[in-house]
Amino acid sequence: MSFTALAARLPFDAERRHHGLQLAATVLLASALSALLALPEHLWAVMSALIVLRPSSGATWEASWDRTRATLIGAVAGLLGVFLQHHGSHPQATLLAIVVGLAFASAASPAFRSAPVAALIILAAGDLPGHSALQVAALRVAQILIGVAVAMAVALVSSRYRAADRFCAGCAALLRQVGRQFQQPPAARTEAQAEQSAAAVRHALARLSVLAGGADHEGRPFGRARNAPGADRHHRTAALTARIVQDALLLKRLLRAEAGASRDADNREVARIAGAALAAIAARVERRGQPVDDSVAAPTHDAPSVAAGLAAPLRLLLDDLRQLDDLFRLSVDNTV
Repeated sequence: MSFTALAARLPFDAERRHHGLQLAATVLLASALSALLALPEHLWAVMSALIVLRPSSGATWEASWDRTRATLIGAVAGLLGVFLQHHGSHPQATLLAIVVGLAFASAASPAFRSAPVAALIILAAGDLPGHSALQVAALRVAQILIGVAVAMAVALVSSRYRAADRFCAGCAALLRQVGRQFQQPPAARTEAQAEQSAAAVRHALARLSVLAGGADHEGRPFGRARNAPGADRHHRTAALTARIVQDALLLKRLLRAEAGASRDADNREVARIAGAALAAIAARVERRGQPVDDSVAAPTHDAPSVAAGLAAPLRLLLDDLRQLDDLFRLSVDNTV
């Protein structure tokens, strides 16, 4: 049996197999580099590499940057604890005080959750023959940073896709999914189906937020300033998409509440306009704002003359869709 046929029989798809190869290569490279540098207990580098490696380079850069900052903070706190222990403080009390303090502080940002781990690794490190406590702590920091560097290099060389591509595809898919709901009769779904659909939307929005972070990091490699123009455009796009979804779901609820009323014709027209506008912008997002055929042009019309309870939410939805369309059209000449 050929290697390709054997790989095809594995219980996961080609993309996951590729990421598995990335992880395997990361383990081998981190271990080999630590051995080449004659670092003791080189598996710390392997652990760090496995923690930060992601399938895309942007997501890996984001995780690596977060872990590097957290590691440096934890390392400084750990070295302070080693210094205090060296001058007579109680080892267990010092360890607990520093790790508990960092753990509490890390609640302010998930990016710093590695800080108490790094401090714990340094403070709990056993003695190494021929090395002082400070040298052991410095070795731990070096091993963690080596692992991070290896993960970043592997992701940069072997990534098959860009987080920005996936972000745009995910954004378009979500807009289409919400738009299709307007094509269904108001009573076509059960409560269980509605809850399942809402859960799927929440999951898609959470995934968009993660992809936005990776995509923005792809746009500012090597630490380009976060406040540079356009540096956070994917995060802004994700936030605007979430707002559009909220607009659409509110409008859908209002349409469902008015089902069977005397203005069913107006309600059907509102649903048609909302569904068509969402599908139009989904197509333009998928094309990164490039022009498409007239059937999916951006929504330019205002809300028709409908019941006052529907006109305002429809106009709000169309306004937010125009903003999203403008955002992508302005990005045509840039890497989105």
